[in-house]
Amino acid sequence: MLLEERIGAHLTGQGCFFRVWAPHAERVRVLLQQGDLWRPNDAADEVELERAPSGYWSATVPGIGAGTLYRFEITNAGHVSQRLDPAARDVVNSALTRSDSNSQNASIVVENKPYPWEPWATPGFENFLIYQMHVGSFAGRNDYLNKPIATFSDVESKFDYVRSMGFNAIEPLPIAEFAFDRSWGYNPAAFFAPESAYGTPSDLKHFVNTAHSKGLAVIFDVVYNHAGPGDNVLWQFDGYEKDGGIYFEGGSMTPWGRGPAWWKWEVQDFFYQNARMYFEEYHADGLRFDATTMINGNYLRNVLWRLRQDFPDKYLIAEHLPAHPWIITAGNFNATWHASAHHEAQRALVGDASIDRLLGILGHAPFDHSWNLVNYLSGSHDDVGDSENGDAENGHRNWDRRHRYLVDLLGGRHNSWARAKCRLAWALNVAMPGTPMCFMGSECLLASPHVAWGYWHDGVDQWGDHRFDWRTAGDALGLEMRQLVGAANAVRWENPALRSDDFRIVHVDRDNSVLAFVREFYDNKLLVVVNVGDHNFTDHNYEVPTGGIAGTFTELLCSQDERFGGWQGAGNAGHNPTTNDYGRLAINLPQWSVVVLKAT
Repeated sequence: MLLEERIGAHLTGQGCFFRVWAPHAERVRVLLQQGDLWRPNDAADEVELERAPSGYWSATVPGIGAGTLYRFEITNAGHVSQRLDPAARDVVNSALTRSDSNSQNASIVVENKPYPWEPWATPGFENFLIYQMHVGSFAGRNDYLNKPIATFSDVESKFDYVRSMGFNAIEPLPIAEFAFDRSWGYNPAAFFAPESAYGTPSDLKHFVNTAHSKGLAVIFDVVYNHAGPGDNVLWQFDGYEKDGGIYFEGGSMTPWGRGPAWWKWEVQDFFYQNARMYFEEYHADGLRFDATTMINGNYLRNVLWRLRQDFPDKYLIAEHLPAHPWIITAGNFNATWHASAHHEAQRALVGDASIDRLLGILGHAPFDHSWNLVNYLSGSHDDVGDSENGDAENGHRNWDRRHRYLVDLLGGRHNSWARAKCRLAWALNVAMPGTPMCFMGSECLLASPHVAWGYWHDGVDQWGDHRFDWRTAGDALGLEMRQLVGAANAVRWENPALRSDDFRIVHVDRDNSVLAFVREFYDNKLLVVVNVGDHNFTDHNYEVPTGGIAGTFTELLCSQDERFGGWQGAGNAGHNPTTNDYGRLAINLPQWSVVVLKAT
């Protein structure tokens, strides 16, 4: 991308190039100071920017180095205001300048020296196994850090934990600057700057580089459907006030405030350049776009087309609910979240039309590829997190819409059936078509009282602390679940059939709440048997068809094995069943389990 097309502040051999969109401005100057905080009453160097017919203002200012503080001074109809740069790569803090004349916040010019990136290649789209986490609450509780808000550096110290279970990608909740220091991140205030409570741009680069060195891809979560309602750098930016100004004029309303004016090319370019920044400057491996149904798809697809052309190997995911093939075929995304998979699995796990609900979420039709769907049977941050003191979506009264860790919804971590059902959920998530995703804490059965009331939040509310609890992650029950997650993930990595597009249902037994499907990739042939009922089949007396695959089978995984919290002899270890004359296998099939067998 040409320098003269870029927005923000960019160091060059001639100084610093500044460019900003302000079509209603009569005059734009960049104000420059040195120091750690902006001094509103002190003099600042002032440089005039030149207006182009497009409404963009720009200038190259010599003698500017990294760390210089700056603001834009905008004159509109004789009124003079100071604004942070909408495309600033860094800001001093989360306190913005719009309504506080004494604010010490400012944009910061960042260095552009080559970063010593580790050798790394983004995984193929079929090869993502995602761990979703929130930076600020993933470290600091019951670990050696003992702090209320974790930083990028703090979370780096937990990468070995994530990698030890076989995950190869992390997906942090949004890390762009938001108001105040605590947030889920879905109230963006400055889109191009990392959250100052988490660290600097250099810290974020180190975070990504360290993740790559550990074998973890990084998928960033971006919010382009609305801006933070309390304060954001885009609101009435150049003094024009209609609907919130140039970035919001004519934008649609969302549940979280007015959405950006996606119908304008300049707004589309703003978000394209923001997405591009994550790939160019932070070496990201993918982006997850929040609530894409709140953005006009005809405009969004333009940005995605540009990104696909420029970064064809990056995994672009939409939170498009409900999932619809349009987002892939016409919308130019690679994948979409499959929220119904979680909700239907949750209902199936309490015996509500279990087989039919699972049949409704298995497979990837009408999508072309398995990796077009991101599945999270145990729940995402939306399903586990609650910012309304436990009553999100009337959760106090509505079990079906309640936001809790899955183990709490099913009876609590001290309930053996609830634990078994959580093991089943992850084993099935790994074995079914789609990209598996696990939200932090699900892998170790975080639940009440270890996180207050059994839901995640980014800190303390009226009921207590809801952050990730490292003591619970290491207790006996947590270790059992982590062993299941690691073993299931290993089966996925060792068997390309589970990452292929192939999928066939070969057995449906509604009377016993059992179904089975086959996954194949050339000579790699797997039979997956799912028991979502209370009947426990022992003495190898349950016969399941193999879909025409003949021969001897070896068990790769049984989610009810003793090491995972089940019992000795639950599965088929050492049994190696062979297909009979009717093309069936006689196996042990424990209650509430997933059994994976491989043809040998």
